[in-house]
Amino acid sequence: MRNKTMCGLTLLLAAQAFARDEYSRTFDKTAALASGQGVRVEHRMGNVNLRTHAGRDVVVHASIRVSASNEAEAKRVAEQIRIEVAPAGSALVIRTAYPKEERDGFFGFHNLSYSVNLEITMPETAPLELRNSFGSVSIEDLKANSDVTNANGKLTFRNGRGTQRLENQFGAVEVTGNVGDVEIRNGNGSVDVSEVTGMVNVKNRFANVTVANPGRGGTIVNGNGSVEVTGAGGDVRITNSFGKVTVSGVKGNLVVGNANGEVEANRVTGSAELNTSFGAVRFGDIGKLLSVHAANSAVIGRKVGESATIENSFGRVDISDVHKGIRIVGGNSPITVADVGEEASLKTSFGLVTADRVGGVLTVEDSNGAVKASAIRSGANVKTSFGAVLLDGVAGAVDVQNQNGGVEVSLLGQACRPVGIRTSFSAVRVRVPDNASYAVAAKTSFGKIHSDFPMTVSGDLSADSLNGNIGGGGCPMRLNDNNGSIEILKNR
Repeated sequence: MRNKTMCGLTLLLAAQAFARDEYSRTFDKTAALASGQGVRVEHRMGNVNLRTHAGRDVVVHASIRVSASNEAEAKRVAEQIRIEVAPAGSALVIRTAYPKEERDGFFGFHNLSYSVNLEITMPETAPLELRNSFGSVSIEDLKANSDVTNANGKLTFRNGRGTQRLENQFGAVEVTGNVGDVEIRNGNGSVDVSEVTGMVNVKNRFANVTVANPGRGGTIVNGNGSVEVTGAGGDVRITNSFGKVTVSGVKGNLVVGNANGEVEANRVTGSAELNTSFGAVRFGDIGKLLSVHAANSAVIGRKVGESATIENSFGRVDISDVHKGIRIVGGNSPITVADVGEEASLKTSFGLVTADRVGGVLTVEDSNGAVKASAIRSGANVKTSFGAVLLDGVAGAVDVQNQNGGVEVSLLGQACRPVGIRTSFSAVRVRVPDNASYAVAAKTSFGKIHSDFPMTVSGDLSADSLNGNIGGGGCPMRLNDNNGSIEILKNR
């Protein structure tokens, strides 16, 4: 029973110790702003809501609230909190002043809490400088430059005109509508920007960044958060880490440097440079040049207005509809290209290379991987090992060097298409048109040589060696195989 009584007494004393009373009061003042003056706000421990009007007056309304262990203490402290409104140099200064004991960190010993919320109306064309902490800031309809710094609260800016510099920590930044440039510095809070006619420059960390319709493009530096940009009217440059980058609708050039995150870019009228690691790269409709540098990533996309250069490792590359040439360097990566307007240069290892409808010369360097190509308009140069080579429909010269893999080539056209093929431990098949003319030099070991065409043979006859002409001869065809047969066949 005694223990229960002591417990009840302890709870009663604790409740009395933390019992609190509140006291509130307001402050109001109106001051005329002199010509050429700006407004400076120095505040903390509360929100600041700022609006503008067409007049010259500055109207300040403050709501002061103090909570203490008793009403008298709360009232005493509330009456000591001052809102100072006075001109200082080129600005009208609005400052919140707290009692000295609060400034010395003494409030905690009085069981006190407090806040001051400011409502300010000011001339719309007056420059603004604002400093706040531990509260949110909201600014609307300012038609002048601003320099705003906040901490531990959300910062919102709407419907402005001028150059805006906005800084925050541990709170989101939201900008909706500004005629002019916007610069944002934030940390540990998201950034959302839309409908800015000028440049948008953002530096952030540990949160996401979203920018919509920046009229003149911009620069974004972020870390540990995603970045999304849409509808940019100029060049865009993005640096990020540990987050996805998504960009669509850029009327200019795009540069993305990412790490440990995906990159997706669509509808870029200019050139695009996309760099990342440990994340896929996807793109579509790049107006001019494309450059991709990736590692441990897949690279997938279509439609490039000019040439494309891609470097990758440990991830597949699948590209189509490139108006000019393409160059791909991969490692441990399968490569697929289609509808390339000019030359295609493809290099990889331990992966299948597939190329369809290439307007220029196809050059492939592979190892431990097969090569398959079709509709190659200007010839093919292929080097690989431990994989088959299948070239279907080549309207140009052919040079294939293979090891431990078969080779099958189908040639198109009546003009001279020089052919050189070397391989081992598998068959060689060459298909040519009915009216073809070739000077053939074929040699193999542990295999036979067969031709669907009548040939005029010169020199000694041998089952594993042949020199002769198909048709009128003249165009060279050199076929060398070890431990495999050689066949010269008519096109199907």
